[in-house]
Amino acid sequence: MPEENTNPDANEGPEAGKQPESFTQADVDRIVRERVQREKAKYADYDELKAKAGNATSLEERVAQIERQAQESEARALRAEVANAKGLTPNQAKRLIGATKEELEADADELLKDISAQKKQNNVSPREGTTPKPEKNGDEREFVRTLFARANTD
Repeated sequence: MPEENTNPDANEGPEAGKQPESFTQADVDRIVRERVQREKAKYADYDELKAKAGNATSLEERVAQIERQAQESEARALRAEVANAKGLTPNQAKRLIGATKEELEADADELLKDISAQKKQNNVSPREGTTPKPEKNGDEREFVRTLFARANTD
């Protein structure tokens, strides 16, 4: 069985002889209000920081848009440079596809090859400049039928 401490000095200390504190409702309300105010003070700049974060996002989007526009401008300038060097028109330059100068030059050479092939073939009618002779019987209607029949068979 444990022994009780009968030494009067053992119970002395900073809290010896004090009654436990009791709080009134007003004290409790005041303490809670003070703690709530301290917590609010910690996060007082939250709205300001949130607004700054929103601005940072919009700035990042703006920077990305400007970079994209710069890349598009560089691509147009490179396309125009290659087209000018190859003798292509501005409309033909718009058709060029490629990310590097070498790719654009290769595409321009291909386009020029296609254009020259079309020029060689031309749009020529096989009997251009020849007039079919009317038949001996002199029937103009028969001549017209023959003329259009030949055009339809070619």
